Parts: sequence; structure tokens; C-alpha cells
Amino acid sequence: MTAEEFQDALEKLDATPARIAKLIGVDIRTVRRWSTGAKVIPDTVAAQLGAIIEAGGLPSEADRQSLRNNEQADQPVSRFVWVQRRESDPHWTVAEHDLVSDVFYLPGRVERFVADELVIGLPLTAPE
Repeated sequence: MTAEEFQDALEKLDATPARIAKLIGVDIRTVRRWSTGAKVIPDTVAAQLGAIIEAGGLPSEADRQSLRNNEQADQPVSRFVWVQRRESDPHWTVAEHDLVSDVFYLPGRVERFVADELVIGLPLTAPE
């Protein structure tokens, strides 16, 4: 996806860079860099935007509020999984996977990681 195609997708969705950043779980500066061509747009982001457009666009605020009100309280919002950073780290570690924003938090790290940056292993289950 090119920067121009990304900008067209934002227009079709009538979405601001801030809304897309929140939806995808990245910093708004990253979205701005995608829209100017300063940073390559990951294939997963292009696929997500294409799927949202194909599905008819983003839900309205009223739809989102209705979904929030109907969510079951016992549904998990995060889980722990084994991950390995794709760069060059040969070690596996346990990361918290935020199921709502679909980002991963590694221990001792402030930044968030997306699935493309990691090798995802098995989820951990609590002992019984």
C-alpha cells in the first residue's frame, strides 16, 4: 500500500489519523508517517484497512457504545503468550497480549509490539 492509497483509505473510512492509530494500536506519529510516505505501511495494516472498507467502514460512536454495553464482563481482555522478537533475538519470553488493541507488551520494555514483529508461541494457562 502506498501513502496515497493509505490516504484514500482514510478518506473512504472518514477517519482521522488519531482514530486509526487508536484502532490499530500504534502511535499517531506512525500513522502520520504512513500517510506521508516517510514510513513503509505494513502489509497487515493494509489488509486491516481493506477488510474494514470491505465490511462497510468503521462503526459509529453509537454502535461502539452499544457493543461496549453488551460485552460480557467475563471475557478476557488480555492473555500471556510465548513470543520471540523477529529481529535477531534467539530467546523466548512471555508477553502480555492485549486482546482489545491486539498489541504485545514484553517484560522490561515500554514500547508495544505488533504480531508482525514477533514469532508467536503458545498461550500460557494458569495452573489449576
